[in-house]
Amino acid sequence: MKSLNAWFIVIAALLSGVVEGHNRSQSFSLWTLDSQQLQMLYTVPSREITRLKQSNVSSLEVILINSLKSKIKVIQDANECPLLASYNFQILPSKPGYLRVTARFECPLILDRSPPELLIGSFFDVSSSHVHYAQIVNPGRAPMDYLFTEDRQRQAVELGGNSSSGSLAQALATHVQLGVLHILAGIDHLIFVLALLLLLPSRRALIWMISGFTLGHSVTLSLAVLGWVVPDIIAIEALIGFSIALVSAENIMLRNGSNRGIGIAAVALLGAMMLLSMSELYKPAISLVSLVGLLIFTLSYLSLVDRSYVTMQLRPFLCIAFGLIHGFGFASGFVDVGLPTDRLWSALLGFNLGVELGQLMVIGIVWVVYLGLANYRLATAYAAELCSALFCGIGLYWFVVRSYGSMLS
Repeated sequence: MKSLNAWFIVIAALLSGVVEGHNRSQSFSLWTLDSQQLQMLYTVPSREITRLKQSNVSSLEVILINSLKSKIKVIQDANECPLLASYNFQILPSKPGYLRVTARFECPLILDRSPPELLIGSFFDVSSSHVHYAQIVNPGRAPMDYLFTEDRQRQAVELGGNSSSGSLAQALATHVQLGVLHILAGIDHLIFVLALLLLLPSRRALIWMISGFTLGHSVTLSLAVLGWVVPDIIAIEALIGFSIALVSAENIMLRNGSNRGIGIAAVALLGAMMLLSMSELYKPAISLVSLVGLLIFTLSYLSLVDRSYVTMQLRPFLCIAFGLIHGFGFASGFVDVGLPTDRLWSALLGFNLGVELGQLMVIGIVWVVYLGLANYRLATAYAAELCSALFCGIGLYWFVVRSYGSMLS
């Protein structure tokens, strides 16, 4: 079984290039209403535009504009509102790693009297899990938030309300949905949660582990969104892969006692990365000091995990530690779609609640399946070990590739 696990780890690492991890697909737009006109500011990460393949076009700006011209419409009374000629789709300055486009539409009737519909279909044809977050600003009234998905690409704009409490409730509900979609589309976060479940813990141990993970990611999500901590997102993405690999390796070790082999593999991988870092040939996103710390932590932790009951006592603390890392990953997705600064706390609360709901949905499904297979303990044990090997290979791939970025991708 040990050799089979090793092959599964290698195969998973080789095939992980086709797995889309934490770089989920999303975009953001801000719409400002003025009598009969709508001014749009559309923002999207540059990496998203690479999904839109167009022959003989090398500029990301041109690719994005060509796509938006056919994918974004403003409709009033079943008629399409035309673009103002002097405000056609134009590129605006933006922060590094993002592109921003502006355009202005003019409708035949006053918008307050005849509210428009927005049709936003960008990126859904290349990524079914794409999420677009739109904020509508109508001067003198509370902003409104809308979430566009593959199944909901056309939505009517509601302009009748001016209640701030209603706006807060809508922002909360919208960001709850955004949090659910975020966790369900985040393959790496889901794999980490599944890796925690593969030890088939008791209900009490499961509650402690999930509580630790929730506590950890809630703290760093809040710190990052509020701007009190600015993490290195590339390093965070790599560490998320490391967390998956370590938890999965721990599962394997506890089932077949291969602690020595796992320790040797950890020394070999992290040692090679440290040597490359010192040689200045290929500097990873993770610093040399951090690599040394990871090696010490891994060997120390694995030396303690020699019995399953010890693991159950240590796992909540491990979940808190890795939850802190995953929280920064959640924050990157939350910040990407743009923040309603006037309703930051309700948006943050809603997003965090959505992440928890999505997480609990996955845990509930897995737990029901586990209870249904309770009479097939030998088969579930083998399946859990093989899944741990697969997850370990995927985690290792993400850790290495994200550490070195474009040099290995």
